[in-house]
Amino acid sequence: SICCSRWLWSLWRVARLVEPGELLGPGHFAWQEAPPPVPADGEVLMRTLCLSTSPAQRGYISINRSRQLLPDLAVGEVMRGRGIGVVVESRHPDFRPGELYDASLGWQDYSIQRPREPQSIFSIRRVDDPVRPLTTELGLLGNAGMTAFFGLLEVGQFRPGESVLVSAAAGGVGSVVGQLARIRGAAQVVGLAGSDDKCRWLVEELGFSAAINYKREDLGARLRELNPRGFDVFFDNVGGAILDTCLLHLAMRARVVVCGWISVDYAGGQAVGPVNYRQLLYKRARIEGFVVFDYWSRYPEARRQLKQWYRAGALRDCGHVLEGLEQMPMALQGLFTGANRGVTGCRVAADP
Repeated sequence: SICCSRWLWSLWRVARLVEPGELLGPGHFAWQEAPPPVPADGEVLMRTLCLSTSPAQRGYISINRSRQLLPDLAVGEVMRGRGIGVVVESRHPDFRPGELYDASLGWQDYSIQRPREPQSIFSIRRVDDPVRPLTTELGLLGNAGMTAFFGLLEVGQFRPGESVLVSAAAGGVGSVVGQLARIRGAAQVVGLAGSDDKCRWLVEELGFSAAINYKREDLGARLRELNPRGFDVFFDNVGGAILDTCLLHLAMRARVVVCGWISVDYAGGQAVGPVNYRQLLYKRARIEGFVVFDYWSRYPEARRQLKQWYRAGALRDCGHVLEGLEQMPMALQGLFTGANRGVTGCRVAADP
């Protein structure tokens, strides 16, 4: 138990919604301080240790709400976000002070938590045998790692000896996808990124076979040069023109994994669908989207395998960590300006 009067509760509330095509930033949020909330019977007070970011967080406060999977956030509400927290006061028999949990904590340093249905994004998962620093639990062993694991191996049905193409390869999900493909015996892993520095990082440090700077190079020509046969698995995080071009470079019976569409989802104007979708017919290929929380019950399975590879040195954590809760708006903005490398998050408090 704690004496709440000794601390101030710091949090970010939604100040205004984001217009289509507008760059999200600190102006969309309002900082507030108050005494920490007090748990009622059946509730738990958690201290936030670290928070992660996701492109989906922009959608929570977007004026264009028609495509969201989760409930909207209104102006004045605490900004939504998952993180790792520690129980500081419990009035629930299943939670004890000092235990660590992965939960939807929000952009705040204290939060009230209640047990939720196990398949909900708002559910709470206890973190056993944690990897330090705890920011690793949000990236490699968190939703980004789960997305990469199930997206590549379950949805993409990747098999050893196949070639894999990854868009936004230097991002949180893409950087793990490429490493997993390498570990599982891919014949070739090619990543797409937006700078020469990121391309070098993918090849020299993460073990990608090659990387293409799509902003500077002719994407179609480079894909033909690197793999005239075409790719067996295309793991797409961006959509738009890159998806359309990559559809022209599929192998027979290829699988296209739709993970995200950051390049088009929040732009102004009418979104245009892929023109080259007929390649799915010519190549007898398939395209499939997925939501990682559909695999929530299998997270422990993926965590065990990812943790084993990580501790053996085969898999690298690629987290980009900012210090302090006050940095969350800029951390999220970086996903849309290309400032991030790997999973971006903030360390709110020191690891216990």
